Amino acid sequence: MTVKLAFHARFGGLDWSGDLPLRDFDAAAAEAPGAIAVRRLAASCIAAPRHIVGRAHIAADGVRFDCDDEVSFDLEGGASIGWVPGRAWRGSLPVSFYSSVAAITLAMRGMLPLHASSVVLHDKAWLIAGASSAGKSTLTAELLKAGAQLLADDLTPLTLAPQPHAWRGRPAMRLHPTSCEGLALDGSPEPTDDGRGKLLVRPSLRAEDKGWPVGGILLLDDAPDASTGPEQRAIAYGSILFRPRILTALPGRARTRENLLALARMAPMALLPQVRGFDAAARRERIAGALAMIARLTAAGLAQ
Repeated sequence: MTVKLAFHARFGGLDWSGDLPLRDFDAAAAEAPGAIAVRRLAASCIAAPRHIVGRAHIAADGVRFDCDDEVSFDLEGGASIGWVPGRAWRGSLPVSFYSSVAAITLAMRGMLPLHASSVVLHDKAWLIAGASSAGKSTLTAELLKAGAQLLADDLTPLTLAPQPHAWRGRPAMRLHPTSCEGLALDGSPEPTDDGRGKLLVRPSLRAEDKGWPVGGILLLDDAPDASTGPEQRAIAYGSILFRPRILTALPGRARTRENLLALARMAPMALLPQVRGFDAAARRERIAGALAMIARLTAAGLAQ
């Protein structure tokens, strides 16, 4: 007997349906099955992986992603995600489902999941990328206070044909308490298990659920002499793939490489310093620099 998929959500421009609540995605009222189905399995079907990369067991017909003893996921074809509870099952989908599992699934569908936050400003999507702790979420929050709309935090899904478009990500952000000050929120901040004291918040300013043309990428990097030519941008984008070691080991890795090269050709990149300091002066300087760079890239795009 097939269990009805009673829970519906939106993420990455796609409809998702599950037999468990998809609480970290945007809720959807759709009754028809989504493009991606999430349902419980009696046992994993990915039994003979070709190789293992981190928690991902990669086979010719799919990927098994293990979350310790809590749960494992079977990902097949970018349309089906089966979950198998383990001994430490807690009764709900873990955080890794909404990050690693979602990113792998989107890559299987031909999308490009980037480890980047993104906002919409001047009818364009602007990605904020950089290494972990570079300040992506902090700069994103400051752009929201300056009138931008949140598109995605930490994981931004892209499509590349015919032009790069960014799609809505998760509705919540993890922010330092200082970054929450002055930010319009839906509901109150919630504590997290983040050792850095970050809070889980849901900004009120959200971009419309559609694909937004990419205006450019703001790369938070302290290397002042770094080049941003096409080849260097392709290398930089490769480094900010979400879970790059896994995505570049999937059967569709050639398509992922092609997408990275296409993005490097079509989307401009600009360097900004990593986030340093949270005092008022540092925040004013940071947001002024980001807005000036966005204006410069917008003008360059209009002139083409």
